[in-house]
Amino acid sequence: MIVQAEIFRCLSSWLTAGEIDASSLASTPLLQYAFEAIASDDLFDVAVDVICDIIHETQEVDDNQEVIRLIIPQVIAFEPLLTTWTEDSDKIRGLARVFAEAGETYRGFILHHTETFFPLVKAIGHCSAHPDLDVVPITFPFWMRLAQSIGKKPSVSPLFHEAYQSLMGIIIRHLHFPTTAVNQTSQEAENFRHFRHVMGDTLKDCCIVLGTDACLMTAYGLVTSALSREPSTVSWQEVEAPLFSMRSMGAEVDPDDETVVPKIMELIPNLPNYPRIQYATLLLIARYTEWTNKHPDYLPTQLQYVSAGFDSQEEDVQMAAGQALKYLCQDCKMARLSSL
Repeated sequence: MIVQAEIFRCLSSWLTAGEIDASSLASTPLLQYAFEAIASDDLFDVAVDVICDIIHETQEVDDNQEVIRLIIPQVIAFEPLLTTWTEDSDKIRGLARVFAEAGETYRGFILHHTETFFPLVKAIGHCSAHPDLDVVPITFPFWMRLAQSIGKKPSVSPLFHEAYQSLMGIIIRHLHFPTTAVNQTSQEAENFRHFRHVMGDTLKDCCIVLGTDACLMTAYGLVTSALSREPSTVSWQEVEAPLFSMRSMGAEVDPDDETVVPKIMELIPNLPNYPRIQYATLLLIARYTEWTNKHPDYLPTQLQYVSAGFDSQEEDVQMAAGQALKYLCQDCKMARLSSL
C-alpha cells in the first residue's frame, strides 16, 4: 500500500506541474486504479487527491473528451457510497470533494445535457445535506457557479428548480442552532455563527434560480407552519432559522414588493417572545428598511417591536433593537414624512 500511495502522490505532482496531461491517462491503467483505490481505507485520501487533480486538469473539456467519457460514469458510480458511508464524515468529505470538483469542472455538460449529468447534481445535494458542517461548505462554490450560469439562460430544466428547492430546505435545516448549544465552547459558537452567514450566501444563489418571492414564501411557510402547531411541540429553532434565512435574502428583495414581504411583516406581532427569535426579527427589520420606507403603514408596528426590544434583559436583543432603529431612522425618510 505504501508504494501505491507514493505512486498516486507522484502522479498528482506530475499533473499539477504539467509534466503529464490528464488525457494521456486514458490509455494507462492508472486512471482505473485511482477510482478502484477509493474502496481502500489505506489509499482513500490519496485516491481522492489524485482523482480531483485528474478532473481539474480536464477543464479544457474539448481537448479532453476521451478521458472525460471515462471519468464521469465512475464519479457518478460513487453516489451509493454516500449512503454506505453516511456515518464516516472523513469518507463523505472526500467524496464531496470529488463530486464538487466534477460538478464545477463539467458545469457546461450539466447545463446542456442535464438529464444525463443530473445524478452528479443529486450527489452534490446529498453531500450538502450531510449533518457534518465541515462537509457542507465544500459544495457551496458549485451551487454558486451553477446558479450564476443558470441565471444567464432564458430557460432551464425543471430539474434545476427541484435541486435548488431541495437545497433551500437543506440550508434552512442547517441554520438551526443545535439543541446542545449550551455545551458549545465560545469558539464553536463563533464558528457556527460565521458559518450561518456563509450559508446565507447560498440562499441568495437559490434566489437566482427560483426567484426571490418563491424563496421567501418557502421560509414564510415554515414559520407559519410552526406557529400553527401546539406551542409545546415547537422549538424556537424552527421559527428562528427561517427568520434568519429571510434576513439573508433581504438584499434580493424588491423595495416595491406588494406580495410576499407584507405577509412577512404581518407575522411580526405574532412571533413568540423568545430572545433568539426577537434578535432574529429585529435584524430582519433592520435589513428590510428600504422596503419599509416605501410601505410606511408597517412602520408603527415595527417601531413598537423595536421599542420592546430595548426592554429585553438580553444584551444581544437590545443591540439588535439599536441596529434596527438606526436603519429605520436612516432609510425611512419617506415613511417618517408620511406619518407627520
